[in-house]
Parts: sequence; structure tokens; C-alpha cells
Amino acid sequence: MKTSTSRNPGLFAVLAAIVISTAGCSVTDSTVLLDPDGRAVQVTPAEIEKMSGTDLPYLISVGDQVQIAFRVKDYRQGEPAWDYRIEVGDSMEVRLSEETGDRSDYRIDVGDLIGISFLNNWALNVTRAVRPDGYVTFEQVGDVKAGGLTVKELEAKLTELYKKTDLIQGDPHITVTVDFSNPDRLENISRDLVVRPDGKIRLPALKNEIHIAGLTVDEACRAVQEEAAKVLRNRPIVSMVIFPYINTALGTMNGVYTVRPDGKISLPRIGEVQAAGYSVEELRDTLIAACEGLLHNPIDPSVSVVAMTGARIYVGGEVDAPGVYPLDSVPTALQAVIMARGPNDRSRLNSVLVIRRNPNGKPYVFKTNLHLALKGRTENDIPLRAFDVVYVPKKLVSRANLFVKQYIDDIVPFDNSLGVTGTYYLNEQRTRTKSKNFNFSTGVNVIPGFTTP
Repeated sequence: MKTSTSRNPGLFAVLAAIVISTAGCSVTDSTVLLDPDGRAVQVTPAEIEKMSGTDLPYLISVGDQVQIAFRVKDYRQGEPAWDYRIEVGDSMEVRLSEETGDRSDYRIDVGDLIGISFLNNWALNVTRAVRPDGYVTFEQVGDVKAGGLTVKELEAKLTELYKKTDLIQGDPHITVTVDFSNPDRLENISRDLVVRPDGKIRLPALKNEIHIAGLTVDEACRAVQEEAAKVLRNRPIVSMVIFPYINTALGTMNGVYTVRPDGKISLPRIGEVQAAGYSVEELRDTLIAACEGLLHNPIDPSVSVVAMTGARIYVGGEVDAPGVYPLDSVPTALQAVIMARGPNDRSRLNSVLVIRRNPNGKPYVFKTNLHLALKGRTENDIPLRAFDVVYVPKKLVSRANLFVKQYIDDIVPFDNSLGVTGTYYLNEQRTRTKSKNFNFSTGVNVIPGFTTP
């Protein structure tokens, strides 16, 4: 053994220097910031966040998966907003009804039941229905056109006709009342409809089709009212209940899209849209512009990145699978180590390094104790950002083993005829080298700084 050690007089001095240097890497219970000279300053999670600055907007990359959902602005479900504009495919209930309240301007219409009463000649009182031709028959004066007249106008007309007869002396004092207005003519027009692809609807008995797509509910009601007034004696009250079709129409455009190698995504009804290189907000603005004219209502798309290929972190050192990993899969340093198939028996988890460059380009190196994070000290588990580097160093004993293998086992020439088993005590930790030959073992312990006489 004396001969073997004398061939490398500086060997153990070099080994001791490595051990001393490694022992100098102190372990901290908290996260520290390392300056360029290796000095450590304790930092809190809030200070780390402040030094890291505000993340720059993520730019969508080729291969990313983007979830896009379209909806009409200010409309989710249920009753549409007051300014909702009717779209093609919307279902609706259109109902026509008579006005209520003061009806002095009411014009007698087909099917109305009117009562004629005489103040001093009750025997002449009658009740008549207005025929389809608008006339009413009276025995004393014959057929009288009542349709289209107000009550006062019919009273004046009947007064003149009865004055010409010899039945009544003086003023006949006639009173006309509408005892029953026929609701069937309005009910027959009322319908449940779907707005056609040309944006129009058709109601029975009305002469013309009515274009209502793009109109608000109030505007559409007025349009129906104007058209109905052309065939009805009185302008009806029109009400609409809208069941928007937009949930189905826009639902076909919703989905998760993968950004193609040319940087674009293809959307139904819109076409191809550039996505790569845009932030989420920029892509949303692009989609808003692309949707102009697609519907009469403003479309409010939402965009979220569900799978990122551009935001990555790097994991190296003593892990079983070092490499590059997507950030969304590993939001903290400990999860990054686990994603890299975990630490190995050489990993020094109490001194893990996180290297970060903030948006202004300034680099920081943080050292944290992930061994304590495994015990619940979550403040030591640093949340990661895009392009962070997580490095797990070797244990002290691992470095000693590596030194022994490279500088003792591989360099010191032992005679194969003589088997040697050496035990090296390094920083109070013992590591056994491989036995060169199992034919013979001296069992001699070699301690740094000590030689046999």
C-alpha cells in the first residue's frame, strides 16, 4: 500500500481540497439569492415575485392548442338584451292584439258586433254583426257601410238616414257601441315563426313579407304593425318573444384548434386566421374584426391557450430525465423535478438552483431547499416562469464518489495480481471503491493525510 500511495504524492491533497470546497456550500432552510460572488441573501416569495417583474404576454406558437368560444356580446342565455338584434334562424312568437283604454278613434271592422240604440224609440234598438263586406243591414234604412267608420261617424251617418224616414220625428238620438270586437282576425295573423335565411317572415293575411333580421325587437314590432295596418282597420299592438338561435349558430365555431406549422388556424364561417406570434388579446382582437358582418349583433370571442409549446422550462442536474418541459405541466420547482422523473440517489435537494431572467433581461439565481418543501414548507417551492432553469446539484458524497472513480480507480495502477479493497473517509462519509481482484484483499484502510511507515 505504501508503494501505491507514493506514486501519487499530491493525490490526497487534491481530494481534500475538493472535499473542503464542497463542504463550503452551506445549506439554508429558506430561499436565498446568490450574487455573482456566491454570497447568499435571504429572500421572501414576495421579493422573488418583485425581482422577477411582470411576465410578458405569452405569444402563441406553432403546435399550441387554442380554445376559442364565440358568443354574442352581453348575451349569454335566457331573454336577450333590449338592444339584441334579430338574427337569421331565431324563433319567435308574434302576437297581435287590440289596443285597450280610450278607443274613440276605433274603426269598426269586419266581424265586430255593434249595438244601435235610440233614446226615445227603444223598439228600433238592434244589435248587428259587420259582414265580411263591411256592411250592416237595417230594416228601416237598408244596407249601411260601417266598416272603416268610427263610432261617431256611424252615429252621424245613421242619424241622417233615419231623419229621411217618417219613423222618427226630430232628432233620433242614436248611440252606437261596439259590443264585441272580433279577436279571430288578429289571432289568425299571430304565428310562431322562424326567421328565414333571407331575413324575412310572412304572416297570414298580410300582403307583403317583412324583413326583420338586423332589427331590434322594438323595431321589428313596429315593422309588423305598419304592414298589418294596411289590411286592418285599426293599428294592432304587436308583441314578440324571441328565442335566439345564436347559441347553435356560434356553437359550431367553438372548439380547440391546433396552430399549424404555417402559424394559422382554420375556423368555420371565418376561414384562416393567423395565430402564431400573437398574444391571446391580439388574437381575440383579430377574431373580433374577422367576425364583423357575420351576425347583426357584435360577437365577443374568448381565447385561451390550453396547451403551450412555447412556454418551456429547463430541468438539469441530478434528475433521472433532464430536458425541456412545457411550463403548464410544471408550475413549481418541485413539480419540475418530479416531472423530470424525480431526484436520484445523487441529488442534493437542499440546494436546488432556479435561474431566471426577468423581462428586463436581468438574471437572478435563487437557491432553495426543496427537501423542506417535501415536508410541507411550500414557501421554498418557487413558482416557475417561462424559460426558467431548474438545476439539481450532486450530493457531497456523490462528488466524492465521482472523484474516487475518476482519479483513484481509473488512474492509480494496481497490480492485477494483488487485490486491494480501499476505504476512503471523506468529510466523515465513507465510500468503498471497487475491488480490483477478488483473489486477495488486504483490508487496509487508507485515510487522507496519513501514510503507513
